[in-house]
Amino acid sequence: MSHCVMSKQVRQGGQAMVELVVMAGVMTAIFTGVWMVGKFHDVQYSTIQAARYAAWERTAHPDSFSDTRLQSQTRARVFVWNQNPYLAADGKPNGSTWVARELNGQWADHKGTLLIERPDWVSVRTSSAALPGRAANAFARTIGSIGSTIGKVTGGEKLDPGGLKTSTVSVKLTDWANLAPKLLPDGMDHLNLTLNEHSALVTDSWDASGPGQTARRVASFTPAAAFDRISGLMRPLTWALSWIEPSFNDFHPGQVCPDVVPADRLAGGNPLPVYVDRRTCS
Repeated sequence: MSHCVMSKQVRQGGQAMVELVVMAGVMTAIFTGVWMVGKFHDVQYSTIQAARYAAWERTAHPDSFSDTRLQSQTRARVFVWNQNPYLAADGKPNGSTWVARELNGQWADHKGTLLIERPDWVSVRTSSAALPGRAANAFARTIGSIGSTIGKVTGGEKLDPGGLKTSTVSVKLTDWANLAPKLLPDGMDHLNLTLNEHSALVTDSWDASGPGQTARRVASFTPAAAFDRISGLMRPLTWALSWIEPSFNDFHPGQVCPDVVPADRLAGGNPLPVYVDRRTCS
């Protein structure tokens, strides 16, 4: 009887040891997996920010500002661990490599393998489309037609017809097998993950990149702006009239000057020049 009890206790002790070893392995894999998933999630957060950044930048640049250039800037401004102010020349084009310690330190495993091996693993695509909704679309077309007609006479710039700006940012990730081998079952360690995040903005067609573009767009709805195109021919007339009324020296018919602060609101009483363009406002 005592022999049977001792054998049972030995078997139970062996079973407990096996359970401990198995659970230790499972818990180690879980904790290690959570650590790696956290790194992937951090990259995903930056990918979401990059999609928002790309959509916003598309609203501020004309269609001539290519996705290739925006993609290069997005890589440098969102995915680089940059402590310096942004520069117009910021960019990571295809064929370039990450500089040492340039990426977020969280984006590597314990061996130093990067989650994003090369800048060209980050791709950016943007598009412009008409505003959603029949009413908004019809109103935008009507306003656009009016501005286009007047703009041909005044030299103004038409409004942006693509009020819906969208972006897609894709980030390819290093294969899990290269980062955390043996943590996943066979067949699941080659996931070849790619993060895809999207963003969309509905913008105002009047949005402009500065006072100069504001003036050109306003000129498309200001028929009198046509006089600015013949200001050289009118100069002798204004000069002659200034002998009768000196204020004609400041008469500039058709000139569109946005954001001009009245002289009596400025220290010294001198108006500030607001922009340098084909039309000189001061």
